[in-house]
Amino acid sequence: MTAKIGRSQLRIAILLSGFVFVLGGITYVGIQLVETGPTEVQNPSEISSCKAIHEPGRYELTADIKDSSTNKCIRIMSSDVVLNGNGHSIDGTGAFGTGGVLVGSFEAQTSNVTVRNVNVTDWDDGIRYIHVTNGTVANTVTENNRVGLTLLSSNQTTVLNNTATENAVYGISLQETSHSNMVTNNTAASNALFGIHLVRSGVRNNTIVSNAALNNEYGIVLIGANTNAVVNNDATANRIAGIWLSEADDNRLSNNTVSNRFYGIYLGDQSNRNLLSTNTATRNAVGIRLLHSDGNAVTGNTVTDSGVQGILLIASNDTIVTDNRLSNNSAAIVLIRSKNSTRSNDLNEKPITPR
Repeated sequence: MTAKIGRSQLRIAILLSGFVFVLGGITYVGIQLVETGPTEVQNPSEISSCKAIHEPGRYELTADIKDSSTNKCIRIMSSDVVLNGNGHSIDGTGAFGTGGVLVGSFEAQTSNVTVRNVNVTDWDDGIRYIHVTNGTVANTVTENNRVGLTLLSSNQTTVLNNTATENAVYGISLQETSHSNMVTNNTAASNALFGIHLVRSGVRNNTIVSNAALNNEYGIVLIGANTNAVVNNDATANRIAGIWLSEADDNRLSNNTVSNRFYGIYLGDQSNRNLLSTNTATRNAVGIRLLHSDGNAVTGNTVTDSGVQGILLIASNDTIVTDNRLSNNSAAIVLIRSKNSTRSNDLNEKPITPR
């Protein structure tokens, strides 16, 4: 695809099987998705150009929308809407402040809106849900936007089987007060800064499971986001870190695979009381690093082939470091100005080095 907006120069930085549950108007049986609303049987309304949707119902895109110069292309302002893109594209010109598919507003709660099977390219915002509850975004592609797919103050929404790639800032983001959402089986790859991004203290109780965050600056990032679960993700080939926490407390990071240029998992800036368990960190410069972060538990992880340290604690106190399996690292576990740590691990290399 020919880029219509410049890539950001900012360099700062499921498979789930055997389960059944209902969330956001969708019933899951394994990974199968079955729509449950709107409940009325109706023929879908056809859309072939940019449009505002103000009535409940089913809508289908019947043609590609190309090089649209409109400010907001598809604007969904009603609850109980299904928009099926049928694999068509909604394409803009990359102008600042524009949006491809915008759902809801801050003025009123919107619920039970599904957007699926659509490619959204060359917008400032690709797909954005604002103040939506019980929504679904499934099988979409957001590419070459400034930001790909965003939940803003939205809850109990499912983000499933989407691809967010080559966006100028981030692929998938949960912001403001977005809580109790499920982000699963998505691919966030080759975005300029963040693959999957959770930011602010109101972003809580979300589940980030079985996603691939690949070849971004940072794979999965939590900034001030608390009590979330980051489980079974593949965060590899990122330029800085696979999973990065800053001022993020009481989160669970489990069963993730991280292999990146610098850090596998990084906790900094007073990220406290997090659980890091049963992750696999291989071929990072540092497998797991904690900086100025207290009361965390690092347990049952496998850390191998680290170029510098397997596990590194700097000014991080009251840390439990137990039952980790470390091998073939340049140094196993290094503690620098870190107090009151509990340590009992399986070391097949150089022992713990306190400083």
